Amino acid sequence: MSRVKLSVVGVILVFACAATPARAGLSDWWFGRSWEFIQAVGGVRVGALSRAHDGRVSIEIQCDVSGVQRVTRDPELMNSALGVRKILGVVDGNRIEIAVRTGVRMPSRCMPVELSRLDSGEYSVVYRGSDRVPHDLGTVVVP
Repeated sequence: MSRVKLSVVGVILVFACAATPARAGLSDWWFGRSWEFIQAVGGVRVGALSRAHDGRVSIEIQCDVSGVQRVTRDPELMNSALGVRKILGVVDGNRIEIAVRTGVRMPSRCMPVELSRLDSGEYSVVYRGSDRVPHDLGTVVVP
């Protein structure tokens, strides 16, 4: 193997094994921001729920990643250019898992999460971001 190829493989292995902020950023992007981050910017709360005529369910998610608004707790972290790119939503049985995916130059407030093929009934809602630990946000009743 040439010296250049060996160097590239070495750099890739070091990067893959190291716990770096760049890797944490990838995890936050893929799974959504960590619970620690969400709490630091003021928290998150589940709001009103509605079902559209086509069957889709929309659940209001209250949060603001700018860190200037209290949702469930006082913010400890402020972000000027960071905003909400997407609200991730997954249904697992009678549990709805949500997470916040952020990006640059986006609106700072969370938008509703849209879910399809959701049966009527009671669901627990949890926040499950990059730390992969579910944090209880309450329950919703889907009509």
